[in-house]
Amino acid sequence: MGTAIVKMDKSGRIHIPTSLKDDLGPRFIITRLGDKLILTSIPEDPIKDLEEMGKGIPDKTMMELKKEILEEAYDDIR
Repeated sequence: MGTAIVKMDKSGRIHIPTSLKDDLGPRFIITRLGDKLILTSIPEDPIKDLEEMGKGIPDKTMMELKKEILEEAYDDIR
């Protein structure tokens, strides 16, 4: 993770330093959250990325996964 101070030009464009964008790819979703802008890179092949993420999911039913997620969330709240 890195940080940089940048300026917006007269056209509303900002330059993202190479050191911050090297591994991110060319496309982003921009989300405004109060006074912040969040850039989320869009994968070149989202289906392939989801398949890779899916390999790490344990062999459980959706109901079992939902139950575990809710239990962890309740534990975090307590």
